[in-house]
Amino acid sequence: MALKLRGINRRLITGKTRISGRNKGLITFRTIGGGLKRKYRFIEYFRQKWIDQWLYIIRIEYDPNRTGYIALCSIIKQGIYLYIISNNKMEVGSLITTSNNILNLKIGYTTKIKNIPEGILINNLELYENSGSKLSRAAGTSSIIIKRFNKKYSLVKLSSKEFRLISNDCFATIGSVSNYKHNLKKKKKASESIFKGIRPRVRGLAMNPVDHPHGGRTKGGMHWRTFSGKLAYNVSTRKKKKMSSKYIIYGQRKNKLKEKEKLRNG
Repeated sequence: MALKLRGINRRLITGKTRISGRNKGLITFRTIGGGLKRKYRFIEYFRQKWIDQWLYIIRIEYDPNRTGYIALCSIIKQGIYLYIISNNKMEVGSLITTSNNILNLKIGYTTKIKNIPEGILINNLELYENSGSKLSRAAGTSSIIIKRFNKKYSLVKLSSKEFRLISNDCFATIGSVSNYKHNLKKKKKASESIFKGIRPRVRGLAMNPVDHPHGGRTKGGMHWRTFSGKLAYNVSTRKKKKMSSKYIIYGQRKNKLKEKEKLRNG
């Protein structure tokens, strides 16, 4: 088995060059640089390729490029190996499948949203038909189907508390993403951030006026700004005439503002 996995690693893993927040030598994102070397794992986001094929889970691994764990799977009949994002309560040796019509819904199964009943947690959703999974891929995240909006769309509540219409023909995986305790971990020392490529950051108020808009003894009562002078904090950067805005029923930014009002009044 060890000899086979060496060949698998060559096909599914490749080297990764680090940009460190620079474009042709110019700094485009500050406080990024250094960090440990990483190798990129190719993840299969188009699960509809393998319809009616059984995937056997060989092992669950750590991936330095994402917060959740990944699972190494193999297609029994064809002898093909691939990586997928692991779900909670997914065990080594179990079988999962992708199908258009599934009667028994189990964790890790992938099917269309129209086949999934309301109130079940799902992850790895497609934003549009045959676009590959785009939503709910981080550690511990999941979405939930609220109700059937009409014959074409379903109302889905995302992990960001956004209510959005998604086509019933989009594929989704049942369950939530693994490593749900990721947000509870606390960094014990500064080297943990440095190993991830995050360099120390200096506050703008501690700088001089030539170095930052907030520089000097005080920021002069101005609204919070970025290093380049753009408005920051509670400022929407989304385009108002964006095509996909019509599918958003209740945005996450409005939800955050309402929660702040409740805290102030309550």
